[in-house]
Amino acid sequence: MAYLLLYIALTWLVLMPARFRAMAKGYRKASLALKALPTALAAAFAAAGCFAAGGDDLYGLMIFIGLCVCTFADVALDVRFEVGGALFFTGHVVYVAALSQYRVLSWWCLTVFVIALAGLWCFALRYRRHFPKPHLLAGVMIYVVALAALLAFSLPLPLLAPSARSTLAALGAVTFVVSDMTLCHNLLLKRPTPYHFVSLGIYYMAQLLLALSAFPPP
Repeated sequence: MAYLLLYIALTWLVLMPARFRAMAKGYRKASLALKALPTALAAAFAAAGCFAAGGDDLYGLMIFIGLCVCTFADVALDVRFEVGGALFFTGHVVYVAALSQYRVLSWWCLTVFVIALAGLWCFALRYRRHFPKPHLLAGVMIYVVALAALLAFSLPLPLLAPSARSTLAALGAVTFVVSDMTLCHNLLLKRPTPYHFVSLGIYYMAQLLLALSAFPPP
């Protein structure tokens, strides 16, 4: 518990303010490093959970790999948005593959997937006039397929396979989607820095929840 509180305090009170200060002063490399560091620390948590099971836990290993991919995506998104988006899509695919270890495709998954996909597409289309280039909107419409799949494989888990791991995974997936929705809103409507601060903090909490789910159930 102490390590979790330290991570949250370090992220919200030190790393995130330092990241936005570096951005304001034009320190690009420092800003990118500070942005990626909390996700890298979450990956370290996942690695600890994975190897706590002797390295034989495929779910934990895949969550760790997904977090590593997202760490690179954090940097790439600020360098070239399309590359960062593709990496995040890949990270989500890895997360879905990890979750599929616990629940194969079922009517529950398909139902949640269809509802989530329709809702996310409607959300994205609300902002279509604000996308600077058509291919960015097309990329987002593809990206939300991965988000819908993440929700489809995670949300039913606490009911169908109840455990601390499935609950953390479901919470992490929902929080991840919320962070992406707020990011979309803030970027396209050019919201001021405090909005981006909150959005980024939600994203880090999503990664932390997924990282904690890598620890083997008792």
